[in-house]
Amino acid sequence: MATIINSLKIAYSTAIFRHGTKTFPDIFASYVEPVKEYAAAEYDMATLDRALASGWITQEEYDATVALKEPQV
Repeated sequence: MATIINSLKIAYSTAIFRHGTKTFPDIFASYVEPVKEYAAAEYDMATLDRALASGWITQEEYDATVALKEPQV
């Protein structure tokens, strides 16, 4: 398993989900799942919805990220 640099994971997540300046195909493959996990844990549904609506992520990427979110009690 490749070493994941936390600051890079956060930067990728921000670029993909908040700014739309990168897409998943733009980042190292080893970071795809950690970025989705980070986004699921740290971002609210409005942020994820906006990324999808803006075309920054695909429906499949959105679904995979939302599936990682902890259920709200």
